[in-house]
Amino acid sequence: MLTTSMSAILESSLDASNIAVCVKDGNKCVLSQNDYCRELCGERVGELCETGCMELYASDNNQQWKDWGSRVYKNSYMHGGFFDVTLLCSAESLITFLQPLEDRYEMAMAYYRDKGLTKREVEVVSLTIKGISNPEICKELSISKATLRTHLNNVYHKIRDLGEVPEFMPANRVLR
Repeated sequence: MLTTSMSAILESSLDASNIAVCVKDGNKCVLSQNDYCRELCGERVGELCETGCMELYASDNNQQWKDWGSRVYKNSYMHGGFFDVTLLCSAESLITFLQPLEDRYEMAMAYYRDKGLTKREVEVVSLTIKGISNPEICKELSISKATLRTHLNNVYHKIRDLGEVPEFMPANRVLR
């Protein structure tokens, strides 16, 4: 049980981080929302919720126990933007945390724009950090898989040559 002090600290931290929070009962009826959640989803208290994060939850067939544990869905597109979505699940409740990624993307792009990349490499990075798959990037940019691989490898080499680690791009994207 959260004390009043713990609750205030938690609420203050979530507000300062611009994280949307929603608490639902085991039947997916909204019990509570913070201000940012209301801004994204509208006032939903007392309503059954089956959109946004609940669509992710409903379509997740990778969990052995649907009503237990935590789930993280990175780079999820909903409510007109990208979010990292975390669900804490039990038979009694579902607690959702939506962490917006727009600021993080802007920070990442500012980082990469200052690293001597070509215009095309910056386009590839922009799509990659948003979690767009390699085949989708190839289609969007009208390039082959080999060309994409070359761009990704060039980005990694340029960043590493500067003595840095390309922290915003997943390492497993190279050579695919």
